Amino acid sequence: MAIKKIGIVGLGAIGAVYGKMLQNIEELEVKIIVDEHRKTKYEKEKFYINGEETSYHYINPETQSDSFDLLLLAVKYGQLQEAISLIRPFVGEQTVILSLLNGITSEEEIAKSYGEEKVLYSICNGIDSTREGNRIYYSNAGIITFGEKENLELTDRVKEVKHCLEHANISVDVPADMERALWNKFMINVGMNQASAVTRAPYAFFQKEGPARELAKSAMKEVIKLAQAKRIDLTEQDMDYFFANVLSKVGGTGKTSMLQDIEAGRKTEVALFAEKVIDYGQKLGIETPINQAFYRIIKTVEEMQEENSLIH
Repeated sequence: MAIKKIGIVGLGAIGAVYGKMLQNIEELEVKIIVDEHRKTKYEKEKFYINGEETSYHYINPETQSDSFDLLLLAVKYGQLQEAISLIRPFVGEQTVILSLLNGITSEEEIAKSYGEEKVLYSICNGIDSTREGNRIYYSNAGIITFGEKENLELTDRVKEVKHCLEHANISVDVPADMERALWNKFMINVGMNQASAVTRAPYAFFQKEGPARELAKSAMKEVIKLAQAKRIDLTEQDMDYFFANVLSKVGGTGKTSMLQDIEAGRKTEVALFAEKVIDYGQKLGIETPINQAFYRIIKTVEEMQEENSLIH
């Protein structure tokens, strides 16, 4: 199976960047799957990536149906169920679905609708894109880590997706143990997204030793304890590797997705991070005080923003 037709749901800071990179390849047919309201809005506003006007091809599932070889979901967790419904007309016998969402549960939820045989596990690391309205800025497109749950030998569909993404100059990694990779990213998100959300600090404050980095690390260590209790080989060395070799390469002025949500007055993904850590902690008998504090702070900020929006 050669990948020729790609559908993308979500034109946020991640979907817009990868969508542009993929549509630069002439032999690929790339379309953005949207409802009629978003289609009208996007066509009117247009997008600008690093200042360059960028056009996309939109497809409305209510009026068109045609199976895609690869579907990329690049939405926030709160939009996942809508995305799962939107792609239904485009899922064919050979379709592969890649979820670029944060957290460790989206693949499970997609598989409930379309079967495990359609889904590959995936995460993206190191992308430092920031979205402000219809303008997106980035200096590092990061890396997509994906694969089957275990990848001791690459399956045909993993090989095809790998070839397609690399052809578009998207860096990829296929680890032997994808479950461990998912928990590693979960650890990073729990620390970085939430610490940045409560401090309002961009990446620069986490790229150096100091209180911001220590705050993120304290939340990450709680995830490490949970992973080890579930017999997943995650250690503090993974945390240290992230700060030394991944975060150090992103633009210091960049901001995490959760901080961008806070600043824009949007709902955050705290249910994917702190709430999930708290739930696991209760089930495993492990205390998670840092994440409990994060949860309370972020939920309070969300409530305040909601009340302010009602007033104004």
